[in-house]
Amino acid sequence: MKWYKNNLTKALNIKYPIIQAPMASAASIELATSVSNAGGLGSLGLSYYKLENILPDYQKVLSKTNGSFNLNFMTHKEPRSNESKNKKFKESIKKYFEEYNINKIPNFSSTCDSFNENHLELLLQMSPKVVSFHFGLPKRSFLKKIKEQNIFIISSATTVEEAIILEKSGVDAIIAQGYEAGGHRGTFASSYKQGEIGLFSLLPQVVEATSLPVIAAGGIANGNGIAAAIMLGAEGVQIGTAFLSCPEASVNSLWKNALDNASIRGTRITRSLTGRPARGIINRLIKDMENKNNIVPDFPTVGSVIKPLANYAASKGDDSFLSLWAGQSAPMNRNISSKKLVELLVKETTNVLKMYKN
Repeated sequence: MKWYKNNLTKALNIKYPIIQAPMASAASIELATSVSNAGGLGSLGLSYYKLENILPDYQKVLSKTNGSFNLNFMTHKEPRSNESKNKKFKESIKKYFEEYNINKIPNFSSTCDSFNENHLELLLQMSPKVVSFHFGLPKRSFLKKIKEQNIFIISSATTVEEAIILEKSGVDAIIAQGYEAGGHRGTFASSYKQGEIGLFSLLPQVVEATSLPVIAAGGIANGNGIAAAIMLGAEGVQIGTAFLSCPEASVNSLWKNALDNASIRGTRITRSLTGRPARGIINRLIKDMENKNNIVPDFPTVGSVIKPLANYAASKGDDSFLSLWAGQSAPMNRNISSKKLVELLVKETTNVLKMYKN
């Protein structure tokens, strides 16, 4: 039996158990549909979408692929207002606005909505093959309706405790998100410190503790990584950073350049860009705020204050304040199309597993 034929690929109706991470700011329709057409599972992150744009873009997806497809939503708690913290954070970034002659620091406002009744109504109308959630799960009544429509449900865990909660809540598969992963940590029940576990330590523990298909995520960039995950019990992998260097990704030139130089710049977990721990390529803001994460307001309000500064600096060729999301394996990225990347990942994995079998 071929390594890529298993319960997960059968349930998702995909050829290869390779899931492209939703990456809300970078996963374009072109990237996601290309991955689906190549035999993997393409994903589209919808949390930053305006509600009225979701259905039209999903219809574009359907026009570009007949393959299975994943729609992703965030399920974060609404931010708590803390005027003292807001004031301290504004004071800490005031110097940057003055440096770029930006007269006013914006007020804090939410940059994305947690999964709600409106999202649920749209999801049931679209009825995709797969839906995934980050930062936990929506309320039980929502999950019940989703399951009644036979939509496959996936969510992320950063600890064994969270994986057990997800299984008890009725998900169909669990993403074991290692500390190496780029973008936001999916932590929702454990402390962030408890979730600082490398993938190849977390993965076998989640496999042993649950009876569901487990999807490995974090630091996987080639066939060696996929093969290792498979041998540790994963039925699939979720890959994000490796797809960022594909031409179909919505990555601007500054982000692309940062990815190309990731081995020099490195990555770091920070709260400074959004209010929740997330891994990105190190830039000026991440460095400056390294010991000030305690004054960063709650997700998702920080982005509304940082965005005008980040955009203006970027227009001058400066990535100091951009969210340059990337995992620890970014230096292993390859500048090839997403179709070729999927094909290469499958070929590399097959060769590695053959070698160990022999």
